Amino acid sequence: MGRKIGCGNKTFPYISHTIFLGLTVDSILSWRNYTDLLINKLSTACYVLQSVKKYISHSTLIMTYLSLLHPIMTYGIISWGHSSYFQDTKESN
Repeated sequence: MGRKIGCGNKTFPYISHTIFLGLTVDSILSWRNYTDLLINKLSTACYVLQSVKKYISHSTLIMTYLSLLHPIMTYGIISWGHSSYFQDTKESN
């Protein structure tokens, strides 16, 4: 039998993480699951940019960056940007 969380007369099953508005929130707000997903998405977007940069103009490359990488990096940054896990990830690279 798993842990349960109660509120008034209701009980809810314990879950380790959930997705809310596209952000993966875990039970201790470490953002580890979300930043791991974010790193994978950014890696893929960087590969796309690297692959097409010799075929497109500089202005098109910037527009592609703004449409691919920038939204991934900035969505929800107010929530996850100062997480300790993300800070550790940045320092290890």
